[in-house]
Amino acid sequence: MAPADRGARLVGWKDIAAYLGKTDRTVKRWGRDRGLPVHRVPGTAKTSVYAYADEVDRWLESARVVEQEERQSKESQPSPLIPEPALQHAPADLRPPAHPKSRLLRKGLLVGLVLFLVAVSLDVAIRLRAVPLASQLRSLLAGRLDHPIAHLAVPEAEKRLADDFYLRGRYEWNQRTPDSLHRALDLFTQSIVHDPGDARAYAGLADTYDLLREYSTEADADVFPRAIAAAKKAVALDDSLAEAHRALAFAEMYGDWNFPGAETEFRRAIELDPRDPQARRWYANAMALAGRFPEALAQMNKAQELDPSSRATLADKGWMLFNAGRAQEGIGLLKEVERSAPEFRSPHYYLMEADLDLRNFPSFLSEGQLAAQTVGDAPLGEIVAAAKLGYQRAGGRGLLQALYAKEKFYYAAGQVHAALLAKTCVLMGRKQEALDLLEDAYRHHDVDALTLLSDPDLLTIKSDPQYQALVRKINYPLFPATAKG
Repeated sequence: MAPADRGARLVGWKDIAAYLGKTDRTVKRWGRDRGLPVHRVPGTAKTSVYAYADEVDRWLESARVVEQEERQSKESQPSPLIPEPALQHAPADLRPPAHPKSRLLRKGLLVGLVLFLVAVSLDVAIRLRAVPLASQLRSLLAGRLDHPIAHLAVPEAEKRLADDFYLRGRYEWNQRTPDSLHRALDLFTQSIVHDPGDARAYAGLADTYDLLREYSTEADADVFPRAIAAAKKAVALDDSLAEAHRALAFAEMYGDWNFPGAETEFRRAIELDPRDPQARRWYANAMALAGRFPEALAQMNKAQELDPSSRATLADKGWMLFNAGRAQEGIGLLKEVERSAPEFRSPHYYLMEADLDLRNFPSFLSEGQLAAQTVGDAPLGEIVAAAKLGYQRAGGRGLLQALYAKEKFYYAAGQVHAALLAKTCVLMGRKQEALDLLEDAYRHHDVDALTLLSDPDLLTIKSDPQYQALVRKINYPLFPATAKG
């Protein structure tokens, strides 16, 4: 069935909900529990969905039939011995059996919906009648990428649409704001809908998930597995695509802590495209974590040379210079980026951390407020507000006490990383508590635990045996900068 036969495309839960005249929550529940025909592609977020109006209409009609049959079946059954609300908690052998006719109808509807969803998700194959439906279903469920469906010819009109969606997705991705990154997810998803075999769109998805945890409030556990899945699919579709290896390197580095694998992928990406500034910058940041600042800055300078207008490269370079002991040079560069792109989160956040390290408390408060506002980070906003009250009450000591109390509150709620609270503990002389927090970060695979390898404040406790043991457990390699170019 061609897209034109399915009616209007409804992109996102809001469009689907508006079409049905229901709330977002209701249609999400229908999609999860009642088979509402929404479509996703491998590696995309749960929020990145689309539907077709005609499919939704047919589903509504089918759902009404089933609902009517079940209502009639229920009315014909004797009342259960166990009250309805207690049925879900009753032992299985005490629950009244489902009516055979209703069960058969539900089973038939489910199988029909599964086959229908598979068919529409493999639109190109169905249109060309190139692969039997049963074979398509087996391949989809097995997650195989070597099936002929991945290599079918796509009409040029579809390719042009896919390319347009991809390029618009890259534009949004480069803006690096919460809204733009979510728009990028939708655009890359639509690119895949039109050309399922284009590795670039999967690499774009992976790149977007890689950045969501930094530029929004998305949790690491939600984004990194999707980034790895999308990047691996991109590599499987086109092993020569540098951006696919780059995206996989980032996700394996910070999501899986697969440091050797990440290094292999970084080098492969740079080998395939020595002029890719993104790969150079991410590889530089990976080396900087281990304190290899000369090699890291060499790669960062190369990234800047390849793309002088990249505010992300300039911000990361400024932070790298600060951590390398060139504080004033780094702060100067960060302020330049801040002036030219006040809506960009990175310089505000880096300056916030630098100001706290330097005990420049007024600037720490103003930069912290801006960092929170740019991504809508409510916990950070409240932490900074509490610190401001503490500073007004008792100067630097009051600020640190208020900062510690509020960060500890949000850490207990799972909304602050252990490493952030550990840094505050170090500033207050709570060394043992800082070490225990870093151990907790390691146990929970918190990516910010890696900052203990090069953060100036955390390095002040590096002589402690517990710190040294933790570094050995992380086993982070000192990446030698052997990438050519």
